[in-house]
Amino acid sequence: MTLLCPRAFRRPLPIALPALALLLPLLLLPPPGQAASPPLRDKFAGTYRIEGHRTLEQRGMFHFFYLHRDGRFVLAAEWPAHESTRIGGTWRVDGTWIVLLGTAHVRTNQGDWEVPFDRRYRVATQSTGFRLTPLPEKNRYGLLGWPNPFHFDRVTPMPNLPGDLLPRDEAGLLALSERLHPLE
Repeated sequence: MTLLCPRAFRRPLPIALPALALLLPLLLLPPPGQAASPPLRDKFAGTYRIEGHRTLEQRGMFHFFYLHRDGRFVLAAEWPAHESTRIGGTWRVDGTWIVLLGTAHVRTNQGDWEVPFDRRYRVATQSTGFRLTPLPEKNRYGLLGWPNPFHFDRVTPMPNLPGDLLPRDEAGLLALSERLHPLE
């Protein structure tokens, strides 16, 4: 496909359709400061996997990241005998960022703490779906404070933590998110 330049140039411009298809979802994001409409939230909702998840899971470290289309989220990490972290709250789209606000419940072999969770993830589009890269900051969230990006995996929730450490259905995950960070 080619588009014609203005008359002053009189040369066709080649437009790579695959590149345009990758940029289109980012062009449809709301301007910074505006909340995403439900259909836009639907586009990002689903399960995300941390980059390098297979290697991490072989070492016994599990990460789970789920954005629900109603604007709630659950993040969970498990490293048996070392750490068990759960974060719940709300999320929104702000320009090219996904913003998560909630409460982190961190339990480690070096202590337990509960802190407000406020983290931004830059949205990028790649051939396999969306990539969410966290804004680097001081880690107060254990395994879930790492700078590793997350990649879209599937629309449905698919917890990968060992055993029955997390609910496996939408309703159970929403209830967990509400327990971790009740809406007022």
